[in-house]
Amino acid sequence: MLTSCLFFLYLSTQKPPVQNAPPPPPAAENQEKNPLFRDQEKLAEKPADPGSDPAKVEAAEPVVEAPESVLTLGSMDPNKKFNLLLTLSSRGASVERAELVGQSAPGKFNYIALEHEGGYLGYLGLVEVVEGLRVRVVPDGSPAAAAKSSSGNGIQVGDLISEIAGKAVLTHRDVEAALEKTKPNETVTVKVARGDQKVDFEVVLSSAPLDLLRSSPRSTEQIVGNEEINGLRTTIASINSVKIPAGKIALPALMPTMDRDWEAKRIDVAGGEGVEFRLPLSRFLKDTSAPNLELVKRYRLYPASDAQDGYLVDLETVVVNKNEQPVGVALRQEGPTGLSLEGWWYSVKISQAWFSSAGQRDVALADNSGTHLLKSTRDIFAYAQKNVTQPNYVMFSEGEPLDSRTLKYIGLDSQYFNASLMPHPESPDSLSDLAQGGARIVGDPAKIKRDQIQAANVAFWVDTKEKMIEPGQTASNRYSIFLGPKDSNILSKHKLDQTIEYGWFPWVAKPLGGILHLFYAIVRNYGLAIVMLTVCVRLALFPLGRRAAITGQRMQELQPEIKKINDKYQDMQKRAQAMQELYAKHNFKPLAGCLPMFLQLPIFIGLYRCLSVDVSLRQEPLIPGVAWCSNLAGPDQLYNWSGWIMDYLAGRGTGWLGPYLNILPLVTVALFLAQQYFVMPKATDPQQQMTQTMMKWMTAFMAVMFFKVPAGLCIYFITSSIWSLVERQIVKRTIPPPKTSLATDDDSPTKPTKPTDRKSQTTEPQKLSALDKMREMLEKPAVRSGTQRGTTKKPKGKR
Repeated sequence: MLTSCLFFLYLSTQKPPVQNAPPPPPAAENQEKNPLFRDQEKLAEKPADPGSDPAKVEAAEPVVEAPESVLTLGSMDPNKKFNLLLTLSSRGASVERAELVGQSAPGKFNYIALEHEGGYLGYLGLVEVVEGLRVRVVPDGSPAAAAKSSSGNGIQVGDLISEIAGKAVLTHRDVEAALEKTKPNETVTVKVARGDQKVDFEVVLSSAPLDLLRSSPRSTEQIVGNEEINGLRTTIASINSVKIPAGKIALPALMPTMDRDWEAKRIDVAGGEGVEFRLPLSRFLKDTSAPNLELVKRYRLYPASDAQDGYLVDLETVVVNKNEQPVGVALRQEGPTGLSLEGWWYSVKISQAWFSSAGQRDVALADNSGTHLLKSTRDIFAYAQKNVTQPNYVMFSEGEPLDSRTLKYIGLDSQYFNASLMPHPESPDSLSDLAQGGARIVGDPAKIKRDQIQAANVAFWVDTKEKMIEPGQTASNRYSIFLGPKDSNILSKHKLDQTIEYGWFPWVAKPLGGILHLFYAIVRNYGLAIVMLTVCVRLALFPLGRRAAITGQRMQELQPEIKKINDKYQDMQKRAQAMQELYAKHNFKPLAGCLPMFLQLPIFIGLYRCLSVDVSLRQEPLIPGVAWCSNLAGPDQLYNWSGWIMDYLAGRGTGWLGPYLNILPLVTVALFLAQQYFVMPKATDPQQQMTQTMMKWMTAFMAVMFFKVPAGLCIYFITSSIWSLVERQIVKRTIPPPKTSLATDDDSPTKPTKPTDRKSQTTEPQKLSALDKMREMLEKPAVRSGTQRGTTKKPKGKR
């Protein structure tokens, strides 16, 4: 019952203005007249007035669009030792995808995509066209880059893929379906059209590394109402004090900075790789007071080395003033978006609020005071629902103290992974004295189902304070973006330790996590390590458990007398007084049984939390080589029954049970019921009978709640329940006899009963079930010798 209680308990100063400051922002009624609040491209597309003289109409300046470019930083080649593979798009100079490609051995990724079925070609940025799927990018070291054919090696950008593993592919879902039937290290044929040629490539598939950030979710993660966008977009927040309107993501004239192609090229980076994007703004800022500005963004990525772990992306943003006068400029920097939704339908991530759950894309930040805050997906969603016209959730604004507007980090946070924006060591003030910071739901909150709120897409941004840029000068900010696992050793290097939420008792959970890893180092299996840790904790707490059991036994012995008092006294005061006299008479202290329970509670909750936040359990099997229960951080997933069970039971997020039949939760609840059967005393009145029946139904209802619990936690509950049953028998055999025999309420000796007819004493023997026999054996009094058993030695010789 302690384990059941544990589970339910869980279900828990501004700076002075600078000289030559820019003029104040225009009044709201003048916004329509300000060119920054008008879409310049729509005005350019507006046809000329039919009544005007065509000869006087000036020819529109030709618009030169930058070509689309998709570039990668990093490599899947294990010899190059990159932990990240970044796919960058010229569309908004943004991040389209980020994969964790670090490998412990060639082909063995440290973090694989657990919900990716089959083999992997590599991310090709496929675009659906009439003829098939056009390749936009081929990552270095990917299976597609190493593909072989008679006409050459490697699939190339611009190729059209029409068939994979013998199946025609025209959509992204077709590619998923074709690869679902394959396996890593399997060789498949990919049919490609290259110009007028038809080429057949032989591709050796690999495992799929975890795609930590992505703008195109797979079919199992498509949430109705979500909008998928690229991350780390940059735009201008204000020009000469003209700011982005409330509820908007950019100045109307500068919306193209978010979704148009920037000029892209690779740059030389010592010891790493880099890409630079440029976008002149003169086309969008004509007729304004500062028409000649330019935005520049540079991404740099370095492999893992002794100096760094390879989980950081270097981002530099620059504003170039090509005007002949000073210009006041502030930047808006968006954070990463599209954080992986892996496990969102069974996640047990909690928020900082008591008895409240978090989502899969929460915003985590720490201000200058060191206070760690978590703005959960549910909070941001609820705000957007209530404020339809102003859906942006403002986390801090210009009127707040400086410490609240100076950040150590801000990012998206899931249960096992984090994507955070931090100041770069060479630009420590890049997140200092910010003007504003906020978050928003990316999509339509009205279309997102209630059961899928935790999977809503979330984006955040920060606005810098406006700075004056002299003619021909630049203003720059530099950031480090952490993209990696929530491993305590890795996070501590980047001062992100607080993103691991240990709950109420971190001083218990952290040491237990260290002991768990010590056991794993011995047995090399986290399933066995969890069993060893649970037994170790329960063994250390055995004296407290024994004391609680002794108190419970004494309470059972007093139950007849307590029932008599309840029947005799209707007045609550007299009943309480009689109870106190009874307890004093038999030297019984009821609170002595509660205190051990409270002392054990922090340890059990700490053990629970240490198992639920440890990323080391992810993709670790219970039995190596067996597909069942191959991820201790998720349900054991014996069988996928979503194809023949209704959606409200087997849907992802929307279903009570989830898409898989899981065995370990059923074993867990069965042991909970067994605990109740053996531990609870037999009911002596209808009220007790009703109470025990209700507890059984509540435990059965827990089977539904436990059905999607990660396997590692189920192993903990199963081990703890078995220990409780064993501990019950040990306590029964070591419990001391009562110090005082119970007497009747008038302290008179028991009256002898009248002899009855022998026939009336003869009754038909009662048939006992197997559980009753086992319970009778467990409740049998302790015995130490033949005499105590009530037996005598048989004399030798005659009987």
